[in-house]
Amino acid sequence: IAHKTPQQLAEVARAAVLLDGVTHMVMTTGTPPGDDRGAQVLADSAAAIKATVQLPLQGQCEPPERDHWFERMKAAGIDTLGLHLEAVSEAVRARVMPGKAQVPVSRYLAAFEAAVEVFGRGQVSTYILAGLGDTREQILAMCERLVALGVYPFVVPFVPISGTPMEDHPPPEAAWMRSILEPLGAMVSAAGLRS
Repeated sequence: IAHKTPQQLAEVARAAVLLDGVTHMVMTTGTPPGDDRGAQVLADSAAAIKATVQLPLQGQCEPPERDHWFERMKAAGIDTLGLHLEAVSEAVRARVMPGKAQVPVSRYLAAFEAAVEVFGRGQVSTYILAGLGDTREQILAMCERLVALGVYPFVVPFVPISGTPMEDHPPPEAAWMRSILEPLGAMVSAAGLRS
């Protein structure tokens, strides 16, 4: 959304609802500079969209430095929030995503807790890419912590894309994914979380 003004996004959302029957919208910022890590542009954009059309919104950003941003994003009209870990161990994060790894896992965990207080259980989510180097045990242990906090963990397999630095990195095998997803399914079900 960094390439459009909040009002331009509101017009895009309005057209999408009227012309295409869109029923919800996901906004993501990547990781812009600044300690809000995209929360300001998400809040501004959500407010403009909600003033134009009533559309459920998910915001996605890195954990802002200060937790008051969660309340500001919610007040602006963001209904659900995604804070995406992508990898769960600091070593894998540093190797695969050195820029993003500058925000430590400990900050993510504190941010998850604060965000759930504002958005509610099951209204905060994260994506974890299996197959980047984290072990099955590391992924499931992190998912257990997340579920206990009320965060919905989406664990998806890494898929290599040609023309990228990781195009030769193999995707995880189906049996390995099953060994994660089956216990994870039971975990989220027992916690009463719904995707």
